[in-house]
Amino acid sequence: MKPESLEAVVRALEIGVFEQVADGAFTSVAPLPDWMRAFSQNPTFPFLGSFLNEARVFWTEPRDTRLTWGPCSEVDETGHTFYFRVSALSLADHKFLVFELDHHAEETRAILQKAREVVLQRRPAPKRDLGTTDGDS
Repeated sequence: MKPESLEAVVRALEIGVFEQVADGAFTSVAPLPDWMRAFSQNPTFPFLGSFLNEARVFWTEPRDTRLTWGPCSEVDETGHTFYFRVSALSLADHKFLVFELDHHAEETRAILQKAREVVLQRRPAPKRDLGTTDGDS
């Protein structure tokens, strides 16, 4: 595949693909989608925290699978929250991070919140000991 074809595919999918370079930082293999520009300024991705540690172990050998983390969220300068997932890929001598927008995360979050509310409504109220008052010691 020609490099320009790969860039076109990455752009069409609106994903961010980064390859780890020798100093441990990451470099984009194609232009970034707009949704990633706000939080991809630091090429070491410190906001990924423990996932990067897991990815480093994952990258010790080539694999046919991917290690996925998320959903994650970041807020851009306008206050809009973006939900995404990150995958680590280990292909031959190349280590990649792939960022994919999670279009269903907000819907999932709303469903889980509604489920929590239903559970709380059905849970019996805690019983109070009527033999004491707040002023008793």
